[in-house]
Amino acid sequence: MRILGAVLALALLLSPVYAQNAGGMGGMGGRGGGKGRPPQNSEQQKVDQQKKKAAEDAFKAGLKTIPDAKEKYDPWKNAR
Repeated sequence: MRILGAVLALALLLSPVYAQNAGGMGGMGGRGGGKGRPPQNSEQQKVDQQKKKAAEDAFKAGLKTIPDAKEKYDPWKNAR
């Protein structure tokens, strides 16, 4: 009876690990077999590159709008 309980406990502990590695499209250690996305044509690649560049430019522009801190922020200031 102890062996059955131990096997059941072990199965319950290992089931989340199996669920994480059971990806179908070759994710992080899944069983994809090296299969990824199908190859894209050059037009799709150009569009993707333009979208990526536009997003990166917008991110950099957003960073420039953040003002510089005049003094260093101390979250524990009132606690001391």
